[in-house]
Amino acid sequence: MILVNLFVQSRYPVNRKQIRQRAMTVLAENGIQDAQVDISVVGTRKIKVLNESQLKHEGTTDVLSFPQHEKHELHDFPMPEGMPPHLGDIVISFPAAVENARRFGKKVDDQICFFVEHGLMHLLGYHHAE
Repeated sequence: MILVNLFVQSRYPVNRKQIRQRAMTVLAENGIQDAQVDISVVGTRKIKVLNESQLKHEGTTDVLSFPQHEKHELHDFPMPEGMPPHLGDIVISFPAAVENARRFGKKVDDQICFFVEHGLMHLLGYHHAE
């Protein structure tokens, strides 16, 4: 079972179904059939605080990923019966999605889905150097 928990600040109009579906598709395409992931869509202030406090990077960013486990440890962490293992958290900046969508001529929801895919690849252990 794939479980996508989506948290969106109420003032951000997003297509929740499209975002969840993209996450499930990316996971399935990568051979993940049993996992859960938390995705949050936030504002500039929140993502800046997380970027600075958790990653020690100055300023804002478009997407952050916080893996729960290393890739090889995914099934080593005990979960309650019936609950899939937690991959981690993805935090997306809605203002950055709007700006990038405008710059690249895309719909905002499509840009958010791009950020979801990017974040999921990090949670699955892939990084920019690879």
